[in-house]
Parts: sequence; structure tokens; C-alpha cells
Amino acid sequence: MKYDIIKNKLSMFYNIISIMLFGGNMSSNISKQKRERMMQFLSKLKEEHKDDDSMLIALGEIEAELNAKKYGLVWEEHEEAVDVMMKDNIPVFTECANKEIHASDSDSYNFLLEGDNLHSLHLLEKTHKGKIDVIYIDPPYNTGSNDFIYDDNMIDNSDGFRHSKWLSFMSERLSIARNLLSNEGLILISINEIELYALKLLCDSIFGEINFLANFIWQSTPGSNTGLDIKTVTEYVICYAKNKTCCTTGANIIECDEEKYNLQDEFVERRGKYTLNKLDRRMTGQHYSDALNYQITMPDGTKLFPGNNIEKQSYWNWRWSQSKVQWGIDNGFIVFKQIKGNWAVYFKQYFKVNNKDELIQRAQPYQNLIKELDGINSARGTQEVMGIFNSKKFDYPKPINLLKYLLNVHANKNSKILDFFAGSGTTAQAVLELNKEDGGNRKFILCTNNENGICENITYQRIKTVITGKREDGSDYSDGIPANLKYYRTDFVSKNEEYLSYTLLEHVAEMIQLEHGIKLDGKRYITVMNDDEADRLAEHWSEYPDVKALYVSKNVLFTTEQNALFKDADIHIIPDYYFNFELREVGETW
Repeated sequence: MKYDIIKNKLSMFYNIISIMLFGGNMSSNISKQKRERMMQFLSKLKEEHKDDDSMLIALGEIEAELNAKKYGLVWEEHEEAVDVMMKDNIPVFTECANKEIHASDSDSYNFLLEGDNLHSLHLLEKTHKGKIDVIYIDPPYNTGSNDFIYDDNMIDNSDGFRHSKWLSFMSERLSIARNLLSNEGLILISINEIELYALKLLCDSIFGEINFLANFIWQSTPGSNTGLDIKTVTEYVICYAKNKTCCTTGANIIECDEEKYNLQDEFVERRGKYTLNKLDRRMTGQHYSDALNYQITMPDGTKLFPGNNIEKQSYWNWRWSQSKVQWGIDNGFIVFKQIKGNWAVYFKQYFKVNNKDELIQRAQPYQNLIKELDGINSARGTQEVMGIFNSKKFDYPKPINLLKYLLNVHANKNSKILDFFAGSGTTAQAVLELNKEDGGNRKFILCTNNENGICENITYQRIKTVITGKREDGSDYSDGIPANLKYYRTDFVSKNEEYLSYTLLEHVAEMIQLEHGIKLDGKRYITVMNDDEADRLAEHWSEYPDVKALYVSKNVLFTTEQNALFKDADIHIIPDYYFNFELREVGETW
């Protein structure tokens, strides 16, 4: 009854304000002036009804509506069948042991997750919340040419809800993606013009406009005719940070440019070749320093101020201090040149050292225009897949060098990388090749469905070929890049199942392995689920000389003797967050 009163009063006052200010036509698209008038009127009403709690609640709701977001995307939200399924079922992972690849001496594993990526993301949110460093995805572009499947139906141009379905689809997944990113993490999303602008606004709302880093542009094709004599040759990769102030981007390492670094001296072996730069420059405003406007003595005794003038000029500076210039002269960094009777002072920029004679790896900041990078067109991506399968297995795969370029935007060579639109598996190959090239220890998690056998026959097989160096037919592909992989499938457990906790317990091992990136082999990595298992482990402890970690149920209490025995092993308590929410929902617990 009280709620009905509040509701009625809310409606009454909403109508009153609407009539007063808009003649009865209330709109969220109101001017700042009108909104301020409404807020003043609300303040007056709140003062008049300050003793009426129900009225204050009603007025508070109106106030919240007026202060709601007035800029951004609006679309018809759609519930997917995968959401409906999770109302009565709990997604779980089941390991396909026959697809495990162990080709590296390392204990750490990469993961391929087969199933709807929304189910995989919900499970990853339990194991990897705040732990993913880089997310790269290549989602459907929603071209209207049957590239986007929604609830098992192809979406084409005739679907009036085409764009809202795509936004609903992406919004749910990107919201989880944000939760997965570490505080230093970033996300990269491939897209073309069709949904680029909607995606930018969507990401602004999810990740925050302030955390936008770049819109990378690359030439994907020689061009396709639009019918208006304008060829579309580019695609885009928009990039956001979880927290821009914490994200550390890498540098784009460059090779020695023989055209620029084309001079050499007696220091070439250590310092490399060099180029010459003018030591003086004209400054403006606050950047000018009078302390850097001094005379330098030329080889013939002439004393010059910056700007090649015997008299001091305003707003001209040397780049280096007097003491630094003397150091440069003594150490071969300064060059005096006389051109047509006029002196000029240069400093040497070496390729291998900085202007302090310290060894460096010369680099330049990333640019949003990706150019002069070998093999970053769609045709190259197709060729790379054909090189693995000896046939065209996948449409429009991204080229490996593009992915390597993008993944290197994040400075961490030991990053955790997620791709939940894995497709042909280019991301996995890029990660493995990067590790081989720079000695990194990046790990990947890939998610894809198995429509038309894509996960088993393309994604998995590509990863296997890159790791082993052998194609599916046994022929040689490469020398191989040793790595380890586990293959999971999503499955479902009914919430109505009797003794649900026992059933879910059967899927805890997969969650432990995924979270920690290891294999529970019963030798180095061991689960202890009850006191009896703890007793048996202690009794036979001498048979386990290589134990690195124990994963222990919270219900297990080690004795003093057991704690002494297990002290050198890392002990992890199996967390409640794997399935505790679902169990509480049905009135069970572990």
C-alpha cells in the first residue's frame, strides 16, 4: 500500500513539473537552463514536504531522473539464450585430457576454452578477476552479410534490431572484460566503420572516456569499391586502459635506419653509427632559459651565441649546458662545421648510446597509424593459415605481425593475454612467436565456440602445429615453439540437481588449474580435499620430493606435524568464489 502511495505521488509530481515546464511533454533531452529550473522547483517542494518521507522518496526519484546521463548510446536491450540458460543451469569447465599438449619443461600452461564465450567469461570472472593484462578481441563486424550470429540466427540487413542486438551482445561481454583486466591492463578491439562509432561510445561508458588510449588504423586490403568510387582500405583497433594512469605502454623498437644513422667515427663499434642534429634552437615563452643562452668558442676563436650570432638573441637556446658541451667536446659528441664562412654547432646522435654515452635500445613511441610493417594485410593472414593447413580454412584471419605489434603495446613481457573471439587462433601464435623472439613468458587464454568444428579443427590444430612444428598430416611446418596447453569445454549443471555441491566439486580441479595456470598432476601440484587425504599425504610424504604447491579445502585442518611436513610447499586454500554464490542460491554450501 505504501509503495502505491509513493508511486502515485511520484506520478503526480512528475506530471506537475512536466506541465509547468514543457506543457506536458516531458523529455530527457532538455536544456541545462530548463533542468536547473526543475531542480530549483524540486528543492522548493522537498523543503515544503520535508516531513513526508514518501513524498521525499518520490521527489528523489524525479531528481535522479533529471541527473541521469544525458549523452551516450541508447539501444533496445536483448536477452540472449545463453543468459536464459544460466537462470536454471550453472556453467562449468570439463577438461579434454586427450587434447592436452605438454611440449615444454615449464610447469605453466596456456588454455583453450571451447563454448559460448559468455559462459567462459562468467567462469573466468571467478578465476581471473583483475588478473588479465591484455585483452585482444576480433568480434563480428556486423556487416549485415551473415557475419554475426545472435541466438543461433544469422543477422542480416533486414533485421530492424541488427545494431541493438550487436550492442547488447558486446555490452555484456565487455562489462565482464573490464572486470577481468588488471589495474595496469588494456583492451584492444578490432572493428571496421560499420560499428566503430557505436563501439567507441559503448567503450566510453564501460571503460571510461578518460581511459581511451588510441584508435589504431591499419590497411587491411588493397581496397574494395563501395559503388561511389571510394575504396575502403582500412580497419581499426580501438584501445582502452583499465586505468590510464597505471597502464605502462611499451615502445616500438626500431632497426637502424641507414638513411638517418649514416655517419660513423672511431666509436662506431660501441656507439654505432650517428646522425647530426643542430645544438641550438629557437624557444618560445616559458620554454626559454636564459642560462642556456651563452657563448661557445668556435675552433677559430670566434665566440657565438645560439642562433649563430655574435650577439645575444632573445629566445634562442643551446640544448646543452656549458658543462655538458665541454663534456661533449672532450668525448667526441660535439661537431663544429663551417658552411660558407658561417659556423654551426652540432651534436652526434648515436644509434646505440644516448647523449650521456649510456648503452640504449633505440625506440620510438607507438603511433596510431600502423605503417611500414611487413605483412599486415588480410591476404597475408589468409596465407599464414594456409601455410598451416595447406588449404583455406578460415575467412579473414588477422595477420600475425599485426597481433604482435598490438600485443607489444603493453610493456609487460610476462603478461596474461585473453582473446574471447579466438577464431583461427592468430593470437596464440603471436604470443608464442613473441616469447621466442624476446624471451618473454606471456601466457594466453583463448575462447571460441565450436561452430562447424572451428575450435577443434582450426584453433586447436593451429596451436598444436605451432607448438610441435608438425602439421596435422605429419608434415613439417617449423622447428616448433615448445609450450603447454590445456583444452576445456563448457558444460552445464542443473541448479535443480540433488546434492549440487558434490556435483560442482567434480569441476573444482579445472578451476584451480585455470586460475593458477598449472596441471594438478598429483606429484608437484596436489589437491587435499579432506582430512583423510591429508593423513595419507603425510604418511607417504617422502614419496613426493618435488611438491611445489598444495591446494587445500577450507574444511581441512592440518595437524602440527603436518604443517611441519608441508612447510616448504606453497599452500593455497581452495576459494569459495568458484561456486559459492550458486550454492547459496539453492540453499547449499561446502
